[in-house]
Amino acid sequence: MSAPQFVFPPLPKLHTTTVFGRAIKYYDVGSGTPLLLIHGLGGDADEWAFCFAPLSQSHRVLALDLLGFGRSDKPLIEYTIAVFVEVVERFLKTLNIGPATLIGSSLGGWIASAFALEHPGMVQKLILADSAGVWSNLKELGIDPHVTTRSHLREVFDRVFHDKRLATDELVDLAYEQHLARGDGYTMGSLIRDVGNGAERLDNSISGIRAPTLIVWGQQDEIIPLAAGELTHQRIRGSELVVIPECGHVPALEKPAEFVQHVLRFLAA
Repeated sequence: MSAPQFVFPPLPKLHTTTVFGRAIKYYDVGSGTPLLLIHGLGGDADEWAFCFAPLSQSHRVLALDLLGFGRSDKPLIEYTIAVFVEVVERFLKTLNIGPATLIGSSLGGWIASAFALEHPGMVQKLILADSAGVWSNLKELGIDPHVTTRSHLREVFDRVFHDKRLATDELVDLAYEQHLARGDGYTMGSLIRDVGNGAERLDNSISGIRAPTLIVWGQQDEIIPLAAGELTHQRIRGSELVVIPECGHVPALEKPAEFVQHVLRFLAA
């Protein structure tokens, strides 16, 4: 069987706004009820490339490069979940966006959950994809996310995808070139220190979320195991858990059609 082709679709126009005096890059496509897509650790808004077209048929879809990542500014500050919650809040207010559905992947799910706890009136619905933040007995991630060399990034991609054939040399080269060009190493190091101290983990607070919540998890996630998703589901009252088989840590990239199908069904309910 030939290896699957991992080719990104054409991306929308990249916009710029200013948050706390710093440039934030973002995509903004479609119209209707707003969806805000928040990427994971070391990622950027391109993580949602396969979701833009189908989701924007019925919604206004916004996806930002978080402060410190991607093409957004990278001030030399201590990066914490609280910092990102403030950035998201100001980003939405700057664009005059009222209550929105937040969709967060991995680190983005942690940020979205913390945002929903702090600003419940600004969240219509919440969608968490292989979300960080609720750790239970998990002592460490399945990888060292502080990327240094290309070979290290190859190891990361081999753990991110369940279908290892997706981690082609071309994809690894592209990702490593972007990593070097975008210079997010300082941000990564700061966040890893913050995550390591456990002060902002949500194990004891996430039960306070009241927004309707969908939790989507790759069954073979080697980074944050499904057990973390099951615990999140137990603690968020009335939440729904969907498990995507033969899928790793990033369903929006590895199984985008299934991911979008579950998202649209949940949004229509």
